[in-house]
Amino acid sequence: MNSFEQGRDSGNFERRTPLLVMPPPPPHRKPSRWEIWRNRLFLGEFVLVCLVIGIILIATPWTPLWTNNSLLAGFPRLRAVLMNDFVRGLVSGLGVVDIFLGVAELVGYSEFTN
Repeated sequence: MNSFEQGRDSGNFERRTPLLVMPPPPPHRKPSRWEIWRNRLFLGEFVLVCLVIGIILIATPWTPLWTNNSLLAGFPRLRAVLMNDFVRGLVSGLGVVDIFLGVAELVGYSEFTN
């Protein structure tokens, strides 16, 4: 017979492990005007950066800037990989994801914390 069975049979089973007690949630406070405007400005900058980078990532792989890149002249294998339509589509897809991220942050923004 092990110690677990003895504790159940006796009905006098005591918990000998530490008990985790959660602290009460902090009281909600109303954000100051500075915090609200700081959050709005950060959101605006974030959305603007996401949109600009997304548009650049969508358009650049299909322009002459991508195909006539002098930086890749010394790396013919890397140039061949980057000229692949799959890689171009992958980069454009990252641009779409980046735009979606910015729009999702804009739509999900809330000034009220519950």
